[in-house]
Amino acid sequence: MAGIDIGTTSIGVVIASASGETVSIVTKANDSDLRSKRSWERIQEPERIVAIVRELIAGCEPYWKDVSAIGISCQMHGMLYVNRAGRSVSPLYTWQDGRGDLPLKQGEESYVERLGKLTGYSMSSGFGLTTHYYNALNGEVPEEAAFLCTIGDYVAMKLTGAAVPVMDPSNAASLGMFSNRLTAFDAAAVARAGIDAAILPPICKENGIAGTTPDGKVVACAIGDNQASFIGAVPKLQGTLLVNIGTGSQISLFSESHEEVAGLEMRPFPGGGCLLVGAPLSGGKSYALLEQFFKAVCLSFCDAEMDDALIFERMNEMAGQALDNGLGQLRFDTQFYGTRNDPNGLGHAAGIGPDNFTPGHFAAAVLTGIVDELMGFVHVIPERLLATVTGAAGSGNGIRRNPVMQRLLRERLNLPLHLAEAKEEAAFGAAVHAAAVTGAYPDLNAAMAAMKKG
Repeated sequence: MAGIDIGTTSIGVVIASASGETVSIVTKANDSDLRSKRSWERIQEPERIVAIVRELIAGCEPYWKDVSAIGISCQMHGMLYVNRAGRSVSPLYTWQDGRGDLPLKQGEESYVERLGKLTGYSMSSGFGLTTHYYNALNGEVPEEAAFLCTIGDYVAMKLTGAAVPVMDPSNAASLGMFSNRLTAFDAAAVARAGIDAAILPPICKENGIAGTTPDGKVVACAIGDNQASFIGAVPKLQGTLLVNIGTGSQISLFSESHEEVAGLEMRPFPGGGCLLVGAPLSGGKSYALLEQFFKAVCLSFCDAEMDDALIFERMNEMAGQALDNGLGQLRFDTQFYGTRNDPNGLGHAAGIGPDNFTPGHFAAAVLTGIVDELMGFVHVIPERLLATVTGAAGSGNGIRRNPVMQRLLRERLNLPLHLAEAKEEAAFGAAVHAAAVTGAYPDLNAAMAAMKKG
């Protein structure tokens, strides 16, 4: 089984045996970012992403020939346009794109605010249909655009030669205006927004299969990276709270039934059920912001360019020492990039005194702030669901590479913290998903039980 994960900053391919043994892992930086004169625009080149995926597949030889099924995980919310031949005709507008927060006219509400009022759905800038709404109103939808889709759907098209994208509910819901009850885009809401529903791709059929490669490998419909990480990181679907910290961050808990909880997103799960998700706009990138500050200080005063990995290592060391000595009243609110409800919000620091005005205390306080923001979402999970949680799983490099973050999570959650053994959780989860949908195992739970994370 093979799993492909298309992240915002990196792309990885994992090949695993039927028993879950990882036989090959290859990764590469996602260098597809496109420059824009618009400060709020975040776009990537889809064809470059496809080229990276093909490079990674080539790097998996000689294991690739034994692969029977391919799963795909991808960054959620973002979208691109394709023509009727299945070729991209736009950049990938990523989840970080800010056009939805722009005002329709000077002094008026934003595009995302208007869209929410029209549809009754909670929309955010960066959601695919928010981006399309802006583009449609401003004449920026390419004339030849036939469908919009996620980057995972597009890679599936390129692997199978399909001309029409098919979208798993886990990705469709991330675009917005998706009815979990109907497992379909909400046609009435789409119409109220003035969007032509013909541009929406079909939802992947129950078998979860997107197509077949020319050499006979079955390709599963792409799933969201949050759901894929959950599959790849937790020992079983029920009873484990997943904390993921990468560029962003999430807490996720599986529910067999659809649960509407104020303050949490309900995301469809492949095969049924849902994930209850709390997703701040920041996470590891907040810690990276502090690293950039320290790097700028070194360059300004010492004219010395320091290696990023060495700076992070030293930051972690100092943060651990600062926690041992106590932070005093020092607190960092790490909402440097706003929140989904307040995109213009800013972070702040409080409780600074002579004893904690040190680089180590600042590093510890930023890490603590990241964890505190996540804990705010944990606290709104209904008690009856929290009572079923017996452990926590940690995934993402923001946890895996940072023992101080692991320590803080164990202390705040008061739960055992299991670190996923699979080094690329989302890619591994995509491979497990592919094993389930292609019939190698009866269902996803059986696939997860058999494919020990190794």
